[in-house]
Amino acid sequence: MKWMKAVLWSALLGATGAAWGSNTATDAPADYAKGVKLLTPGSEQWYSLPLPLAVYHEAVWPDLRDIRVFNRQGEVVPFTLLVEKAQATSPRTIPLRLFPFDSTTQNVTPKHDDERPAVLLRSKNGIEIRFESQNLQSIGQSYLIALPDDVKETPLLSQLRLNWDAPAKNWQGTASLYYSRDLRDWRLITGNAPLMDLTHSDDRLKMDTLGVDDLRMSADGVPWLLLILDSQSPALNLRGVSAITREEPSLTRPVTMDAEVEKIAENQAIWRWSRPQPLTSLKISLDNEGVLPVELEWRKAEKEAWQPLTRTVLYNLENQYSDNIPLSGELVEAVRMTTLQARLPATLPVLRGERDSYKVIFNAQGQSPFILAWGNKAAEPASISLAMLIPEALRTHNDPDKMPQAFEDERAILGGEARLTATSVAEQQSQWKTLLVWGTLILGVAVLALMAWRIWREVKKGNPT
Repeated sequence: MKWMKAVLWSALLGATGAAWGSNTATDAPADYAKGVKLLTPGSEQWYSLPLPLAVYHEAVWPDLRDIRVFNRQGEVVPFTLLVEKAQATSPRTIPLRLFPFDSTTQNVTPKHDDERPAVLLRSKNGIEIRFESQNLQSIGQSYLIALPDDVKETPLLSQLRLNWDAPAKNWQGTASLYYSRDLRDWRLITGNAPLMDLTHSDDRLKMDTLGVDDLRMSADGVPWLLLILDSQSPALNLRGVSAITREEPSLTRPVTMDAEVEKIAENQAIWRWSRPQPLTSLKISLDNEGVLPVELEWRKAEKEAWQPLTRTVLYNLENQYSDNIPLSGELVEAVRMTTLQARLPATLPVLRGERDSYKVIFNAQGQSPFILAWGNKAAEPASISLAMLIPEALRTHNDPDKMPQAFEDERAILGGEARLTATSVAEQQSQWKTLLVWGTLILGVAVLALMAWRIWREVKKGNPT
C-alpha cells in the first residue's frame, strides 16, 4: 500500500510543479506579430510617436495592452500611452479676393416657360455669371468672392467680415450670400442679413459680419461666393472681405477606422471591422446628393445579437451633410443599416468609425534602432503612468506635448500571425490546473479501484468457499 501512496503523491506534486512552476517570461520581439522600426534623430532621453493606423486594426486587445517598444538588444523600454489632444485654435482671419460687378444688370429673357427670371452680372475684368431670382428688383450692389491663389482650402469658417469706407452718414442695409461650385448653380447661405454703420458723437456701432455656418472653401469644393446687397440699401464703398475661422477647443483627436461593407439586400447592408473597436462616433456619408432615412443597429461581437442604435436621416444637400452619430466607447464589431421605405443607392454610403487616438512616449534606453511591436493575445498591460516615465519636476523642459518625434521606418514581421492567438501564462496555468484536477480524479479512481481489487483478493483467499 505504501507504493500506491508514493505514486499518488508523486503525481500530485509533479502536476502542481508544472502548473505553478512557469514564471512570466520576459517579453521579446518574437512574442509580437508585427512591428515597425523607428528612426530617432539625435540622442534624446524621450521620444514621442503617434500610433500608426495599422496598430488600431491589428492589435489583439481593444485597450492596446499588446503594445511594446524594444531596443536593439531586444529589451522592453519604459513607455506610456497618452490620448492625443487636438490643440485649441483661436479664430484667425483669411483675406479673400473681391470682384465687384457693374452697378447695372441685364435681364435675361427666359427661353422656356419653366425657366426662372435671371440677370447677367458682369465685372470689369470680364467675369460674367447668370443669376436666377424671383425678385430681380431687389438686386443691388453685387460682388464675386474667391479664394486667394495661394490658398487651396480654408479651415471651417464661422463668419465673413466686410470692410467698407466710413459712410458720410448713418447707414443700414441687408445682404444675401450664396455659394457655387461652378459659377452657374447658386445656393443660398444666408438671406437678408442686417448690416449697419451708425455713429453718435464719438461712438460707432458697426455690424459688418455675415454668418456662414461652418462653411469650408476649397478649390475642389466651394471656391466661389456671391454677395448681393439689397437694392434699397444706400450705396456702400466695399473695400475688401475676409473670412474668420471657427474657434476650435482642445478635444480628443479621433482616428478614423474604415469598415468593410457587405450588401445583404436591396434595403440592407452590414459594415464590419476586423476586430471590435471602442468607437466614440460613426461618420456616414452619401456619395451623391440626396436624402436617405435609415435605421441603424450594432453588435459587440459576431455571434452576439443586434442592438438598436438610432433612426436618422442621412443627407448630402447644398453643401450640408448629416451629423456624426455619437457612441459611448463600447466595443463595436459591426453596424447594420436598413433603409426605411427606400432602397440603398447604387453607390453604398461610406461608413467609418472613430475612436480615440493615442501616442506612445518611450524612454530611449539602450541602442537604436527601436521597434514598436504589437499583436500578442498573451500580453499583459505594460504601459506605465506619465508620472513614472517623466517626473513632474522634469516636465518644465520636457513637455509631453512637445517631445522630440520618432518616425516610422520599415515594417517588420516578428512572431507572425500565430501570436494573435497565443496563450498567456495565466491561461496556461488555468489549463494546467484543470488538467491537474481531472488527472487527480482519474488517478484517484484508478487507485481506489486497485485497492478494492486487492481487498477482494485478500477476502477471497481467506474464504475460499
